[in-house]
Amino acid sequence: MQKLPIFLLAGRDKERREIMKVLDPEKRYKSKCQLDMLGKPIIQWVVDELQKSEYVDQIYVLGLGEEDLQLEGDLEYILVDYDAEVFDKIKAGFDYLKSIDKYNEMAVMCGADIPAVTVESIDEFLKEASEKQHYDFVWGVVPEEVAAAEFPDHGRTVGHFKDHSLFPGDIFALNHNALVIGETTIRQLSDNRRKRSFWTTVWLIAKRPRTWRHLIKIILKTATTKDGIKLFEKAFRCKVAIVIIKELGFGYDMDLLVDYERLTKYVSKTKNIPLID
Repeated sequence: MQKLPIFLLAGRDKERREIMKVLDPEKRYKSKCQLDMLGKPIIQWVVDELQKSEYVDQIYVLGLGEEDLQLEGDLEYILVDYDAEVFDKIKAGFDYLKSIDKYNEMAVMCGADIPAVTVESIDEFLKEASEKQHYDFVWGVVPEEVAAAEFPDHGRTVGHFKDHSLFPGDIFALNHNALVIGETTIRQLSDNRRKRSFWTTVWLIAKRPRTWRHLIKIILKTATTKDGIKLFEKAFRCKVAIVIIKELGFGYDMDLLVDYERLTKYVSKTKNIPLID
């Protein structure tokens, strides 16, 4: 078993989201992961579960410093602007590992705003990722029915295939080689994520003629998840794997105010923490 470094992405986009404007009108916090949920910062819920995992080597916080957070646990903080692009945060993480002679070819990116995540789902994903370090990208995804069972109007962006309907989890693994050769692609995809532009992403892929056969199947709704993986691999010339995690907390982050409200109740229920009036 090989343990993996965790880059805990704790900053935010340059534009302050509506959830922060409502829940933090006084601008006390830089990031939504600093918001209180059931008596402790949202990020602390994530840290607590990561630290239980036997597959975690070390947790590195990117985007916020010790002056911003008073967290419990064995953590290291990597200096990077809280509103830096995702690519720049990840690069800062790998550069830091090299500087302290702890470089590993693959690192795991984890969102800091998934308070309902559990060590069981973390272990399931990290076990697979540790066995696929020769891949460029290992992506944890969640079946839509898992979210729909708890929140019928869950609001996740879902990819519908013949064999599965899946939405992205908030934990993925990236090989350093993919970071080196894929800077432009990572920046473009990150920008599209902020803009919530599905068709911009489709256009980005469609510009590669080698993807058309798989893209047509997706448009016609005859594609399987295998076709989706092949599409991504051909579009960006990388080796990709997905890991299906059947746990809501693995992929339910907080983009909207309703997400905070739902997750507060869900964490209260699943972790047996009384709701605070």
